[in-house]
Amino acid sequence: MSKAAIIRLTLLFLILAGLGLWTRQLMSGSSVEQLNEQARILEAIYTQGNYIEAGIWGVFAAGFAVAAFKHRGWVRVHRAIAAITFFLFGLSDIVEVETGGWWRPWWLFVWKSSCVLSMVILLAIYLKKRSTQR
Repeated sequence: MSKAAIIRLTLLFLILAGLGLWTRQLMSGSSVEQLNEQARILEAIYTQGNYIEAGIWGVFAAGFAVAAFKHRGWVRVHRAIAAITFFLFGLSDIVEVETGGWWRPWWLFVWKSSCVLSMVILLAIYLKKRSTQR
């Protein structure tokens, strides 16, 4: 194992240990009211975080849409598909807030998985086209 890998694994272990200790500290000696308040705070963070994430994906979608109008041919099609994919992925985050999880209902999981798969395929196509154009 390389020195860099050992350093990364050590840092990961320290971060995980720190999170474990922090969680233990939060839960120890807490009353039911304190735990309920902590749960409400975490739920608010989850909700707001998903709305922020949806906004970020929306910005990416807008960027790809603008780029699509500036190009022609396969680049336009590629960027238009990317814009639609990122928009739908952001929209799925809003639905996730309403359903309470990305894995339920089952169709939301399929929706998100399809978007991620589409993003991976779009990236692979872009990288392949870029390497052949050089």
